[in-house]
Amino acid sequence: MVCTTKDPYKKKSDVKSFFFKKFNSLCYAVFNVYDHEVYFASACIILNLFHFTVLCRKPMRTSPIYPIMAFVALMDILVMLYDVNRLAVEIVQEHTECFSLEEDFTVQQMEVFWDCFRNYARRCSTWLSFCITLIRVLVIKYPLNNAFSKPFTAIYFIIGVILLCAPIHLIDPYRFTIDRYEGDAYWNCDDYPVAYNRYYYIYDSEFYTGNDQIVAKVHKIADGTISKLLPSISAMIVTVILIRQMKRMKNVQSTSKSRLSRSTSKLVLALTIPYFFAVFPLGVVCVLSPFGFSSKTPDQGLRL
Repeated sequence: MVCTTKDPYKKKSDVKSFFFKKFNSLCYAVFNVYDHEVYFASACIILNLFHFTVLCRKPMRTSPIYPIMAFVALMDILVMLYDVNRLAVEIVQEHTECFSLEEDFTVQQMEVFWDCFRNYARRCSTWLSFCITLIRVLVIKYPLNNAFSKPFTAIYFIIGVILLCAPIHLIDPYRFTIDRYEGDAYWNCDDYPVAYNRYYYIYDSEFYTGNDQIVAKVHKIADGTISKLLPSISAMIVTVILIRQMKRMKNVQSTSKSRLSRSTSKLVLALTIPYFFAVFPLGVVCVLSPFGFSSKTPDQGLRL
């Protein structure tokens, strides 16, 4: 995404111009958040560590929902470590007079590794969040089937999600290429500490962007559909079923067990609804992104 101060609708449409200005303000606000993302990431890591610790305690091992929630918290921690890794590299660079050729290549490899791992963890986290709602519905709908209530069931769902997300992830390691800068300007430490010396840089590979970016377009559409749109839409469908089941439970005689069951269902609802509003728009953006910027029609890409 690129922010711009030029308003293409200034003399054409007041309504479009108004929304463009609002979008552009949001665009700059988002980039300001990006500049401080490591602080948000650190706070999320601490919060998820607390969640993971609580969810792994023995009293929480009574339902498959809690192990999956713990695994989601673990995935979120690993996702946030990407930003921490980038900050660590910057700190090391600030206190290192000169990076060696091998050290800089290792840094670039770690950058690619964490980017691929972050994408994979996000995909798994998205589907696992859907699994939490699905399990809850199955438990309520089939109360006599103890298989859905056993904590060990969570392992099958986790393994299933890992295998489900694996095919779309196979493209990620081939998205980037690490290449060496030409010339001697980047190979000395004369500018230290004003500028960091770099030997290598990362760019999109020919495999990913060649042939009018056919691989990139297919990958983004498939990723947005499989990793975001499908689980978010499925989660909302299952949520509607869950709400109906909860309404039916109100007519059942209230016991301590039924009250606990309703509380668990409310917890799942509290997780699912915000999850939908966060993931579904990302899926739409991911699917539409290949139809955005192009060398032939950059203005249309910006408007989309």
